[in-house]
Amino acid sequence: MYAIVGAQVLTMLTGTQCTAVCGGQIMDCGSDQYVVISPNRKELRSARKLSEISNYHCWIQVSPVDKGDTSPVIIDFTLRHDSYCAKLLKKPFNRCDLLPFLWEGMSYFDKPIPQELRHHPHLKDREYGWLWRNAHCEKLLQQYIADNRAHFSLLSSLVLDTFANRIERLNS
Repeated sequence: MYAIVGAQVLTMLTGTQCTAVCGGQIMDCGSDQYVVISPNRKELRSARKLSEISNYHCWIQVSPVDKGDTSPVIIDFTLRHDSYCAKLLKKPFNRCDLLPFLWEGMSYFDKPIPQELRHHPHLKDREYGWLWRNAHCEKLLQQYIADNRAHFSLLSSLVLDTFANRIERLNS
């Protein structure tokens, strides 16, 4: 998972606490088409493992570095897969800004919820916010990380090794 390995690598490189978190999001497909990616209540009630939830979103949340700033930074490496995700969910995808990743303050997601999505159970009483954490989903994510700690450590070391090799090639 991008968020897990990304959070581990970024924490090592920057010395700043970066955490993989998960929950739901509104995905903009372009042309006023939107998809809510969020686990349904039935899945959340019965899930004992993260793999038992089919519709969730993971990202990296970076703790504020500046003491005066209380808003976290959000890093999302999955944007490159938005068009594929829309296709799986049978939604047209016409967005032109195909970014490889997103690196923004949390305020970036404080957008008004589109009217046609306000009936969604996770969005009913909200007017703003395109990204939200889910405590049960995160508990399952933390268990998944703990159960696969050696695997994620190996992946993180491979990423750091690749990074070091690229830096060495720049100096040669």
